[in-house]
Amino acid sequence: MVVLTSHEQVTPTAFPERLPEHHDSEKINREPRLTVEELRAELEKLGDRSDDEADEDTGNPLHGTILDNEKKTNPNKAPLPEGYVGGMTEDYRPYEQYRVVKKTYGNSLKIPRATLFTLVRNEELYDILVSIERLENRFNGKMNYDWIFMNDKPFSTEFIELTSSMVSGTARYGIVPYEHWSYPEWIDQNKAQAVRESVKFSRVLYGSSESYRHMCRYNSKFFYHHPIMDDYDLYWRVEPNVDFMCDILEDPFRYMADTGTQYGFTIAFQEFYTTVETLWKTSMVYFGNSTIKEQLPTRNLLDFISDDNGRSYNMCHFWSNFEIANLTLWRDPMYENFVDHLDHAGGFFYERWGDAPVHSIGASMILRPEQVHVFGNIAYKHTVAGTCPLDDDLFKRARCTCNPRGDWTISSVQHCNLKFLRASKQQKMKDFNKYFNILRQVKLKKNEGKKRNTMQGHKATGSSLIVTKQTNRVHPQNLVGEGAGGGLIV
Repeated sequence: MVVLTSHEQVTPTAFPERLPEHHDSEKINREPRLTVEELRAELEKLGDRSDDEADEDTGNPLHGTILDNEKKTNPNKAPLPEGYVGGMTEDYRPYEQYRVVKKTYGNSLKIPRATLFTLVRNEELYDILVSIERLENRFNGKMNYDWIFMNDKPFSTEFIELTSSMVSGTARYGIVPYEHWSYPEWIDQNKAQAVRESVKFSRVLYGSSESYRHMCRYNSKFFYHHPIMDDYDLYWRVEPNVDFMCDILEDPFRYMADTGTQYGFTIAFQEFYTTVETLWKTSMVYFGNSTIKEQLPTRNLLDFISDDNGRSYNMCHFWSNFEIANLTLWRDPMYENFVDHLDHAGGFFYERWGDAPVHSIGASMILRPEQVHVFGNIAYKHTVAGTCPLDDDLFKRARCTCNPRGDWTISSVQHCNLKFLRASKQQKMKDFNKYFNILRQVKLKKNEGKKRNTMQGHKATGSSLIVTKQTNRVHPQNLVGEGAGGGLIV
């Protein structure tokens, strides 16, 4: 357990009043280059089809689309926005189905080779529209960063039309190469199927899912090799149906570029042990190699992912549904060889290794602590966990709607965010101690109330309480037959 003492120094972190605006002299036109009618006419030429029309013999996702050619490339041209700065050209990249550009580049103060990135299916259209609306309102509407959408099937006309209408920068639509979303030759598919259908994995989230395993392998090993990604250095991963509950006043891409940060996150989570039973052992075979060990930094984030100096995995990982990273991290031979080692071990299919623990173990071993940053100023929520800035002044300036007492760092019983703060020595937010102590007092009062109720219950039933000091457990011992039973940790 991580315990923070009240005397620990908390250095306030200064945040700007707002994002830098574009120059007043600039004419920002966020209208699409094409009218709705022109866009629909172009989309009809792409060979729009339903997902079940893929060639069943080859599994070719490009079959029947405009990319169904030797170069796997859209042969048309895609004019660039006026004043564009970045890596795109008028030529489509291989596996780039389509792009929708605005008439002008947008905010000239944005980082040129940075993009938002989403791996998404056509059937998740309305969930991703929620995420787009929230992030555009809270951040990207002022910055106009590009947004890449990736799918293992061609995007539908409806998906492209609706998402591109909400994105303030260029929207790009890519198809995952078949070889990146299929079984490698060394995997026994019968064994993989038996694992998915086992009772053991039927009790685990996504334990029976084949597509989830392909997705985790893709996010771990392949997404940064997609030709579209060659135009970028930084990416921000955005999942369907997530929430951003404060204005984002500081551009995270600018922070990454200015500080040399390689990886950024908001929430650290604990993995389900059943899904990664052999991941740590397999990882340490790689990082334990004498040649690899010589290349690791003298100080890394091993203490974030292990409580016993590397002998075992504590299950903590950066929750990668939100991650902002420099693509050079994953393209580094150190990481590439690591994930290739994992891939050949088979754990993506014979267990259910997720990209979050894979990214986390890789980044924690390869990077120095100062190269990883937790964005405490970004209020983010995904399913069961959310963050909220522990800075009262920032809370008001950023028009937040979250509850600081629900911030994952201080409210979670998993303690992974706290472990990261300790291991990295990153500064806590200005009012961290205030809210940490508020929650501590609330928990103490709840525990006292439970203890009183337990005492009263045993008194009413004629039970006596034997307190064992060594374990700090209260054991009810019934004196009149069957009754209370069970222990209570106090």
